Amino acid sequence: MNWRTRTENKLENFSDWIFDNAKKMILAIFVLVVAIGSQLPSLKVDTTTEGFLHKTDPMRVEYDVFRDQFGRDEKLMIAVKTNNIFDLNFLEKLDNFHHALENELPNIKAVDSLINARNTYGIEGELIVEPLIDSLPKNKDDLIKLKETVTNNSLYENSLYSEDFTMTTVTIDTETYSSSGAPQETQSFEFDDGLEFDDGLEFDDGLEFDDGLEFDDDTLGEQRLYLTDAENDEIIAETQRIMERFNDSNFEIYLSGSAAIAGIFKQALMNDSAVFISLMMIVIMVVLFALFRRVSGVILPLACVSLTLIMTVSLMSIFSAPFTMATQIMPTFLLAVVTSASIHLLAVFYKDFATTNDTKKSLRYAMGHSGLAIIMTSITTAVGLWSFSFSGVAPVADLGVFASSGVMVGLVFTLIFLPSLISVTKFRPIKQRTGKDGQTFMDKALIGISVFATSKPKLIVSLSAVLIICAAIIASQLRFSHFPLQWLPEDNFARIATEEVDKNLKGSLTLEVIIDTEKTNGLYNPEVLRVIDDVSQNINSISTGNMFVGKVISYIDVIKETNRALNENRDEYYAIPDDPDLIAQEFLLFESSGNNDLASLVDSNYSKARLTLKTPFIDSLEANTFIDNAQLYLDEKFGSLAKVTFTGIGTLMTVTFEEAIYSSAVSYILAFSLIAILMVLLIGNIKIGLISMIPNLLPIIILSTIMVIFKMPLDMFTLLIGAIALGLAVDDTVHFMHNFRRYELQYNDVDKAVRLTLLGTGRAITLTSIVLALGFLVLTFSQMNNMFDFGILTASAILVALLADFFLMPAIMKIIIKDKTSL
Repeated sequence: MNWRTRTENKLENFSDWIFDNAKKMILAIFVLVVAIGSQLPSLKVDTTTEGFLHKTDPMRVEYDVFRDQFGRDEKLMIAVKTNNIFDLNFLEKLDNFHHALENELPNIKAVDSLINARNTYGIEGELIVEPLIDSLPKNKDDLIKLKETVTNNSLYENSLYSEDFTMTTVTIDTETYSSSGAPQETQSFEFDDGLEFDDGLEFDDGLEFDDGLEFDDDTLGEQRLYLTDAENDEIIAETQRIMERFNDSNFEIYLSGSAAIAGIFKQALMNDSAVFISLMMIVIMVVLFALFRRVSGVILPLACVSLTLIMTVSLMSIFSAPFTMATQIMPTFLLAVVTSASIHLLAVFYKDFATTNDTKKSLRYAMGHSGLAIIMTSITTAVGLWSFSFSGVAPVADLGVFASSGVMVGLVFTLIFLPSLISVTKFRPIKQRTGKDGQTFMDKALIGISVFATSKPKLIVSLSAVLIICAAIIASQLRFSHFPLQWLPEDNFARIATEEVDKNLKGSLTLEVIIDTEKTNGLYNPEVLRVIDDVSQNINSISTGNMFVGKVISYIDVIKETNRALNENRDEYYAIPDDPDLIAQEFLLFESSGNNDLASLVDSNYSKARLTLKTPFIDSLEANTFIDNAQLYLDEKFGSLAKVTFTGIGTLMTVTFEEAIYSSAVSYILAFSLIAILMVLLIGNIKIGLISMIPNLLPIIILSTIMVIFKMPLDMFTLLIGAIALGLAVDDTVHFMHNFRRYELQYNDVDKAVRLTLLGTGRAITLTSIVLALGFLVLTFSQMNNMFDFGILTASAILVALLADFFLMPAIMKIIIKDKTSL
């Protein structure tokens, strides 16, 4: 008696114990689910770009430091298109639109447009910094003067106006921190005489004076909560309502920017999740009723999958794991997987019950016959998913942890809760519909498959080998790409808006660069300023393809504007002064003018400066190449003058995809290795166990070929398919090999073992594959193109795996098991 036989006997004994204690088990499980499920309302949704990186990731840490210092770089960019922006009626409407946004939007710092753009000039040696439009133009002369002022300032080009003067922008700068989160706990000391330090004076140990003497060290309090998804959604929703009031044929409004894209992704995620779960429930009910023709055959599995879903999502809430773009597929996945496990148990139970009419005896037989295979398939599926838990991409890691946990929770419910429900349910025998020969149509089809597979094994293996080789050659042409904008449909307003802004204003996304001189007042150094100026004018020399820098924004603009203003507004003084003391004085004068733009460009110690590179929203792979080249270029330019680092949302997007590629490679290797070990243990033979893994590679190779033919990119989501498909494909192989090995050892006849295996478990394998395939095809109803591709490809992989297990696996067994002796 080997370990498999002993395990099956223990499962039979466990079935008897469940039958005798069914009501107690049902009550205990309901209490557990209610207790854990009470945390479900606390589940959060996160579609932010920074949320794709772990909180401890160095890039995420650097970005948080950047936000704390310079504010949130995710802005809402509204582009307004008209016949001519220098029109009296248009400017009046733009003014009303600007102030409506300013007055009605929650959680914003500022609204910037032509109306309040910075206008710096001098009068008799006095520096004046005021809004560009102090009062609206009243006639053509005023318009001409305004146009001259705007066009003479390079700062406004491709920012506040397009080259053809048909488009302008309104930028919404949101708050960095949440208004609903608990404020940072600090110890404050205020003096009775009202003396306050409000200059942000900082020391290296983190001690800071701000709004009264205040200690802001991590040991004294918690970090403030950044602006939440919900608050971002509220800003976007209110912005859209205001846009609707002003939008017309001569005032076309486009909402773009990374914050808007994140908001659209979240809206799609929430809407899609409800649709996916609803459709999947319908699919499951239809398939289950068609299979079992019993109400109990529908209700019992649904009870298991529903509780599994509640438990798993509640665990996410308990461990503060948010619902994300990656974990969006988890509910549909779990519904399909747990239903499939239930089908295998119920199919054997109902078939035996039709003969015995004894619930306890038939449940015992079903648990002994299929229990071990269900355990092994759940483990292999969980292993395929668990391999993602090591990913550097946070949502993918969460998918690995909680989807694999959900599969194991589903296993517990399948082997405990489902048998308990069976034990307390009264069943009536239903005779199977058979032909005159006593066989169903599916029985005949499965017998035909077994005869073909075992009679022509060399032909099947040869054709499969040719198919694998050809597919592998085509698959080698697969291309990597990560372009989140193209996940949206072509007619989506955010995608249209972003493409319009990229086309007319040369960029809708920003890359942030931090220039750190590592010296207090290091930014007063004229040499540093000149290098920044040189970089701003020449960084496009390293741009390639679709990637370019449409504009560079930095504190150099402030210095040049101030220097010109203090020298009688003469254009030849639009330059960097040679004297560090003069630069320091000009900084001080600008700060004294009442304008706070400098706070978002340099730190309070004048040691760090921020360069904002305005770029188009393109493929992250191309952007990543640019960042790598730009890093080398900037390091060479600055040398020992300053340390240069890239950060910001645009940078995080590119880093995330690079991390996803590396993590997926590790996941594939880990998943295949662990599943191969499990197969060897289950089958009890190293040679057969390893060879049985070959058909499971076929779905992955075929999928890669499909992606090449239909020009589907290998992006962050399609990278997930391989390990998921492997975990699911192996499920059918486990059920096939588990039963095949039993019959082959019993009868020493491969042909008979294949026939009995397909007749015994082939029906369940077929229907579970259909359930899984339909479950993932539900994703084709998504609003997002990437989810559509994911659904099609995963469903295809499941069907290819089914064909491989029905034809290729029996053919391989026929060839390698030549004699009639037990292995």
